[in-house]
Amino acid sequence: MTRLRILLIVSFLLLLTLFSGCASRREIVRLKNQADFLEQSNRRLEERTARLDSLLREQIELTSRMRADLASTLGGMDERMGIVESKLEDLSHRFPELTRKMEQVKREISTKKDTGSVSDTSTVMVNVDPKQLYDAAYLDLTKGSYDLAITGFANYLKYFPETEQASNAQYWLGECYYAKKNHTKAAIEFHKVLEDYSTGAKVPSALYKLGLSLLELKSVQQAKKYLQELVDKYPSTQEAELAKQKLKDLEK
Repeated sequence: MTRLRILLIVSFLLLLTLFSGCASRREIVRLKNQADFLEQSNRRLEERTARLDSLLREQIELTSRMRADLASTLGGMDERMGIVESKLEDLSHRFPELTRKMEQVKREISTKKDTGSVSDTSTVMVNVDPKQLYDAAYLDLTKGSYDLAITGFANYLKYFPETEQASNAQYWLGECYYAKKNHTKAAIEFHKVLEDYSTGAKVPSALYKLGLSLLELKSVQQAKKYLQELVDKYPSTQEAELAKQKLKDLEK
């Protein structure tokens, strides 16, 4: 009900009572008060409606933004999943070829051993692509074929110890043993990352997993030493945060 409509109704009632000769001053005041009350109620209703409209518009805008963000996120995930699937498919296609080459290398080594002419097997491995060897070993790791992965990474480190991926191969070798719950071998391989690839990107991860391996072996003080070294030398890494929490738990 609008203000103009209320005024018209009140005016009509006043005129009606005046013309009928029955209107008193008290009655006029009462009618005016009723009109004021109706006007105030109508104003409050309009204000409340305006606030609700504003909240509704904000909610609609927020929902639209959330939908757009979700669509963007899902699109990015689809793209990343496509890249991963493409890489896995590529690895799956290259794996048989790598296996064939490895078998050929084994036969050549065996033949040279039988004839006594083998002196350095690394010369035979020149026919194997280091990336294919590394990728095949990593694929075995992701599939849970830890023994095959151990063989692959060990061969990679044996024949290609100076390549860019060598430090990663050394770290993943430790992870394979850790997954097999062979914590003694895991600790040895993780420690090799610190010794042989001290400037590599896998050092923080190796320190953390070395600490965990030593905890599994009940070497608590040694574990604390490496976890604290991780916190001190690489404080901004995610592994350092995990190490801090682990050290707190050990103090309880």
